[in-house]
Amino acid sequence: MTAEFILTLTLRAPLALHQTRAGVQYVETLDYVPGTALRGALAKAYLAEQGSPDSTFRALFLSDQVQYGDLWPAIEGKPTTLIPATAQVCKRYKFAHGDSLRDTLFDALSSQPAAVNCKCGEALDRASGYLCSLNPVESLSPRSRLRVSTAIERSTGTAARELLFTQHTLIGRGKVKGREDDKRDDSENTVPLLFQGTLRLTNPALYHELAGLLKPTSVLFLGAGRSRGLGEVEVKTFLEAPADQSLPDRWKKFNEAAQRTGGDPDTRYFSLTLLSHLALRDELLRPVLSDITPQHFGLPETVTWARYTNSEQPVLFLSTVTVPGWNAALGLPKPDTVVLARGSVLLAQCRTDQEQAVVAQLARIEVQGVGERRNEGFGRVAICYPIHYERWR
Repeated sequence: MTAEFILTLTLRAPLALHQTRAGVQYVETLDYVPGTALRGALAKAYLAEQGSPDSTFRALFLSDQVQYGDLWPAIEGKPTTLIPATAQVCKRYKFAHGDSLRDTLFDALSSQPAAVNCKCGEALDRASGYLCSLNPVESLSPRSRLRVSTAIERSTGTAARELLFTQHTLIGRGKVKGREDDKRDDSENTVPLLFQGTLRLTNPALYHELAGLLKPTSVLFLGAGRSRGLGEVEVKTFLEAPADQSLPDRWKKFNEAAQRTGGDPDTRYFSLTLLSHLALRDELLRPVLSDITPQHFGLPETVTWARYTNSEQPVLFLSTVTVPGWNAALGLPKPDTVVLARGSVLLAQCRTDQEQAVVAQLARIEVQGVGERRNEGFGRVAICYPIHYERWR
C-alpha cells in the first residue's frame, strides 16, 4: 500500500534552480523545486550522516520505493493548484481580473461558441502559473531577483578574468493577484512563500528513515550556487497527507459538467492533467509526445481520446520541454530528456459499461504515476482535475 506525506520547506537563502544548463551568461530559474533536486539534496544529507551508501540508501534513492514529488510554491493554509494548459484569463489585466479565469476543456464538446473576451472587453489569453484559491480566484507568483556573479576558474578556484554571468534566484516571497479591491503596490503586496509537495512511499517502513532526514528545522541545500551562499532551505513540516477529494466524486462532477456542455449521454468522459513532466518512450526508445495514446496509461484498447465537436481531431492540450540534469556523484551532466510538460491536458472517453474498470485503473494511475523517473517526481497525473469543471462556464 502506498503512503503519502506532505513536505513543506522554507527558504533561508535565495534559491537558483536553473531551467537550462549553466553554460550561458543569463540563466533563469524554475519557480518550483523539482523532485530530482529534492532527491539529490536528501541523498547528500544521508551520506553526510552515514558516510557511504548502504542498503537503506539504495532503497531510499535508487529504487522506486520512494517517489519524490515536485514542491510547488504555496502560502500558509492554502492549497496550491497548478494552472493547466486549458485555462484562460484576461490578456491585458491577467489575474487583476480574476473572475475572467475560465477553463476551456469542455468547449471541445460544445456546439456553442466559446467566450473570447473578459468582462472589460479585452481578449482572453492562455493562463499559466499557480492558484492559491479557486473561489475567489487568486494567483500566486513566486518573486525572483537578478544576481550577477563572477565565474570561477575550476583549475585555481579563483575568479575568472572578465567573465560575469547573471541568474534569477527565488527569494522566498510571493505575489498574490486577483484581489480587485487590493490597491497596494507590488512591493507591499507580497506574502511569505513556502514550497510544498508530496512524497509517496510504496514501502512505509522507510518513513522513519526519511523522518530522520526531514526533522523540523533540518537544513538542506538545493540547486546551484551553494558554494556562494545560495540554496539553503529549512524543513518546516513532514506530515502524513490528509485524504483527498475522492476520484468517484470528481468523476461524477466532471461528467455532470460534460453532459451540460453537450457530451454524449452514453459516454463517460475524464481528463488526465499532468501535474509533473511525463517521460515516456516507445519500443525503439524514442520519446512519446504527440503520438501518445490512452494505452500508454495502461487503459483498455476501447478507451479513446475524445474528439472535438464536428471534427476528428483529438482533444489534447500538449506541450513539450527538454529537461536537463546533473549527476552530482559523477560530476557530469545527465542526458537531456524530452518530455510532455506539466500542465498538459488530455480528454478521454469510454463506454458506460466500462466505467467501473476504467475508474479502478485511473485510481492506480493517480497513486502510482506513469512512465519513467517516477522516483524523481515525473509522471504524476490528476484525473478529473477540479479546475476543469469548477471554472468552466
